[in-house]
Amino acid sequence: MKKKILSLLVTGCLLFVPTTAFADDNKTVIKTVDDLLAFSKAVNNGDYDKNKDAVVVLENDLDLTGVVWTPIGNVIDENGDLEHCFSGKFYGNGHTISNIDFTSIYGKDLLVGFFGDIEEAEVSGLTIEGNLDVTNTDNEYTVYGTIAGFAGDCTISDCVSNVSFNNNGKYVYGFIGMVGQAYGTTFEYCENTADITISGDNGSVYVGGIVGYAQIGTEVRYCSSTGDMVYAAPDAGGIVGRLYGDSKVINSYVTGKLTPVGNGTTDVGGIVGSVAGGSVSDCYFAGEIDLSQYSAKKPYTRFGGIVGKDSSSTTDFKNNYFTETENVEACGSNKEAGKAKAYDYMTTKEFYDELTAGGAKYQYVEGKTPVLPTKEYAVDFEVTPADLKNVVIKVDGKEITNNTAMLTAGTYTVEVTADDCEPLSKEITISADIATHTQAFELAYKSADYTELDKAEKAAKALNKDDYEDFSEVEKALAAIDRTKNITEQADVDAMVKAINDAVANLVKKTPASSQPDSVSSSASDSKSDSSSKAASNASNTNPSTGVAGGAFALALLSGATVVMAKKKK
Repeated sequence: MKKKILSLLVTGCLLFVPTTAFADDNKTVIKTVDDLLAFSKAVNNGDYDKNKDAVVVLENDLDLTGVVWTPIGNVIDENGDLEHCFSGKFYGNGHTISNIDFTSIYGKDLLVGFFGDIEEAEVSGLTIEGNLDVTNTDNEYTVYGTIAGFAGDCTISDCVSNVSFNNNGKYVYGFIGMVGQAYGTTFEYCENTADITISGDNGSVYVGGIVGYAQIGTEVRYCSSTGDMVYAAPDAGGIVGRLYGDSKVINSYVTGKLTPVGNGTTDVGGIVGSVAGGSVSDCYFAGEIDLSQYSAKKPYTRFGGIVGKDSSSTTDFKNNYFTETENVEACGSNKEAGKAKAYDYMTTKEFYDELTAGGAKYQYVEGKTPVLPTKEYAVDFEVTPADLKNVVIKVDGKEITNNTAMLTAGTYTVEVTADDCEPLSKEITISADIATHTQAFELAYKSADYTELDKAEKAAKALNKDDYEDFSEVEKALAAIDRTKNITEQADVDAMVKAINDAVANLVKKTPASSQPDSVSSSASDSKSDSSSKAASNASNTNPSTGVAGGAFALALLSGATVVMAKKKK
C-alpha cells in the first residue's frame, strides 16, 4: 500500500467533484484558529478539489497551542489512494502560525505538515513555527514538510520554516524539509531558520533545509538556511537532500553549522547531499564544518562543502564557494563543484565582488557574508476611468511600463497623469500582504471650459426683465446652468450657452407708454375739431361791434395771437 501511495505522490492526487459548493467569490478569509480548522476540514472533505481559482487569505497571526493538528490534504482511502489536496492560492500575507504540533502525528500519518499535499498551488508569505521531537519508536514512512509534505507543480515563495526537528536517535525514514518531496515546484525567497538533528541508525532519509527530495524540474532559488545541522542521514544537505533529474539550486546560501555523523556511508553536503543531474550555481556555504563525529576514511568521497556525492556526469556546477576546512573538498566525487575560501575572506567586499562577478545576485553587508537581494513584489497599477489617453505612471519619479512595477517592501510616491485629467500624486506602502500588490488610482477629469457660459450668463442677468413681454425662457435657461461638467462633457456646456443666447435673442420689448390716458386724448381731439369747425363757419362774417372780419378774428383766435382793437372816432 505504501508503494502505491508514493507512486501517487509523483503522479498527482485523485480529484473528485466536491459535495460543497464554492463561495461565489472563491475567497476564504482566515482570521481565527476556528477559521483555520474549518478550512482544513473543508479541504479534507473535498470542498476545494479541482478549484485552482480558490483564494485563501490569512489575516492574523495564529497560535495553535493545544490544537491537535490535522494536515490540510492528507486523507488516504482504504485502498491507499490520496483523495483530496489543495490546488488554489494560499496567501500568508507575512503572518505566522506558531506552536503547531507535528510531534503527535509524525510517523503515524504518511503526509505530515501544515499542508499534507498541494498540487498546482501557490503558497506565499507564510511562516511556520514550532518543533518536532520524534518520540515514536515504530515510525512509518513519512513525507514531512513544515509547509507541505508533498508539493507537485507548485510555487512556494517568501515562506519561513522555523520548526526544529530532532529524531532523538529514533529510527526514521522518508522525507524532511520545508517541503519533504517536491515535483516540478519552484521555491523562491524561502528560508529555514531552525536546527535539524538526525542521529542514530536510520532508513532511507532525504533531508534538506528547504527540500528533502527535489525532482523533475524543481527549482530552488534565492533561498537560505541558517539553522545548525547534525546529519546521520543517507542524503542530507543544507538546502536540498537529494537533487534529481533537471532540478536546480540557484543563488542560495547556508550559514548554519554542519556536523556530519558516521563513517562515510552517507551523502552529506553544505548545499546538497547528493545530485543525479541538474545544476548547482551561484551558491555558497559559509557555516562551520565540524568533523568531530565523522570517522570516514580520507579523502572523503561522500562529503563535501557544496555537495556530498555527484552520481551523474551531467551535473552542472558554476560559481560556488564553501568554507575552507582541512580535508574537505567541494564535492567528494567532483572537486570542481566549488572553491574553498577562508571564512574571514567571505565577509569582505572582495569576496562579494568575486561572487557577483560570476553572475550571482547578492547584497553586500559590511563584516558579514553576502545576503540575498531584497525580494521584489509584482505590483499592478489600475487607473480609472477606463479608456484614458496617454496615461503615465511614475514611481518615485521613474516611469513604469505596462502598469506593472517590481517593488520591494517600503513606501513610494506615485504620480499619475493622463490627457484631459488632473494630475494625481499619493504615497503607497508595499509589503508581503497581497492587498498592497494592487494599487488603484481614480483620476478626475479637468473641468469643462465655462468662459463663454460666463459671458452669456452675465449678459442675460444684466437685462431688466420688466422691459420685456416674456422673460421666462431666459430664466429657464439660467436655472439650467450646471457647473459640474468635466472636459468630456463640453458639448453640454456649449448647449447651455446656446440656450441662453437663443432665449435672449427671442425677447420682445414692451411698447413705450404716452403722457395721458387714451380716453383723455380722444376727448381733447374731438373738442379741438369742433372749435375749428365753428371758427371756419364764421370766417366770412364781420363782427358788428368791432368791424373786424370774423374770419380774421377766428384765425387770430386759432393762432393764439393777441388782438388790439382801435377805438372808433366820434
